[in-house]
Amino acid sequence: MKQGLLSLLFVSLFTLNVRSQSNSTYSIGFNAFSYLQLPGIENQDPLKYITTKFNGGLFKIDDRQINYRLTGRFIEQSVDFKSNCINCNLINGKVTDYAIKIGFEKNLNYSNIQPYFAFDIGYRYNRFKGLRDFIDLQRTIALTDQMETIKNGLTLSPALGIRITPVEQLSIFAEGSFDLYFSHLRIQTVAQNTAAQRTETSASKKEFLLSPVTVGLQFHLGSRN
Repeated sequence: MKQGLLSLLFVSLFTLNVRSQSNSTYSIGFNAFSYLQLPGIENQDPLKYITTKFNGGLFKIDDRQINYRLTGRFIEQSVDFKSNCINCNLINGKVTDYAIKIGFEKNLNYSNIQPYFAFDIGYRYNRFKGLRDFIDLQRTIALTDQMETIKNGLTLSPALGIRITPVEQLSIFAEGSFDLYFSHLRIQTVAQNTAAQRTETSASKKEFLLSPVTVGLQFHLGSRN
């Protein structure tokens, strides 16, 4: 599945490159601020929202009617939460999350204030590595396990946004979206006892992940006539 997704992205990148050579209007930009949900870790409920700054970028080709875009994001952040499982207490560690997507935007007007809708398809990877505290009821002692979870798979991402262009070469955008995330999950735990028992499980997952707002800047290069 991973190889197929990466092949699709490479083909899409080639298509963008061909279009960029035939049309001189394109944009580059970055995400200045994002508020979003991370994929769930083990039995996490509810899913955690985080805020990040300067976590991604974009490349976009303006084809007048429809804009074609390539976006990417990378997040590495410490997280902690209470797990929704029997006898479990606190889980804390570091999460690494990155995504690359290809898609399009459709502008709803041609003024300096442009609402738009978009749709992207891409690949997302999420990894958590940390510690899980829980109570051993048989021995009535507190224990700590090492835990690692890895998810990777396909994302389908519709979005709505607004773009304000105060000058010809610069735009400010705000966008909200959600990811329909189809992933393969692998969980590995190492029990911190005398045997250091290792267990590993895997499963297929489907999640709806919200990104209520992303704010950023776009710099327009080439002729816009």
